[in-house]
Amino acid sequence: MYGTVPDVAALARIWTHDGSFYDKDDVGYPRGTNPTAATVGTWIVNLSAQMDIALGSSWFNTPITVDDAPGAYAAISQYVCGLVGDLVQRANGVNVEVSPQGKILEYMTKWVTDNADGLLKGGATQTESPALKKQAGFRVLGNL
Repeated sequence: MYGTVPDVAALARIWTHDGSFYDKDDVGYPRGTNPTAATVGTWIVNLSAQMDIALGSSWFNTPITVDDAPGAYAAISQYVCGLVGDLVQRANGVNVEVSPQGKILEYMTKWVTDNADGLLKGGATQTESPALKKQAGFRVLGNL
């Protein structure tokens, strides 16, 4: 997963209680937050899976982990948490420019493509099949 519920809470603090998301019936918060901690966690899981698909479209080996590629992981996590933060705002009636899931994947794929060289410098690796990349019309990034 790219990010945590507390990471999103740090970006969307205005929609939290004391800096945290809560589920219904958590101690002291019988109604929970909008959205709940469980919902935010689900969004992180789902958008992380979509990010892996976007990364795979540029031939990156996924998942990218903090241990293997700390710089790339930090950038990816920040991006995913920002998208989840946008969903939190939308859940609270703020009309932010959040796209349907297909648009989010499109944005992620563009973000990966635009930042591929930086992700490689951050320690991310790509699959070792440059001939397949050339056949598919992908530019070969980095040293494979």
